[in-house]
Amino acid sequence: MKTNIIIYSQDGCPYCSELKEGLNDLNVNYIVRDIDKCEEEWNLVSSITENQYVPTACVVDRDRNKSVFLAPDRDWQDVSECLDKIKKLI
Repeated sequence: MKTNIIIYSQDGCPYCSELKEGLNDLNVNYIVRDIDKCEEEWNLVSSITENQYVPTACVVDRDRNKSVFLAPDRDWQDVSECLDKIKKLI
């Protein structure tokens, strides 16, 4: 399966740093989108997820042309839970 992981993040967010560190520890490649620099994209993502919080992860399965969004409070409560869900999707 060919996957891309996009992390919607904001400078100074400790949860964003924790998620990126966790992905680094797992040797998982990801792309970071700073929500302050990619406002239009973030507005679309936050409307899809109905959530304004970061970090929000998007796991894109290019083989199936399908994306799964993982938003805090909606899909996970702590960063380790988000990491577990990402591992299952990749």
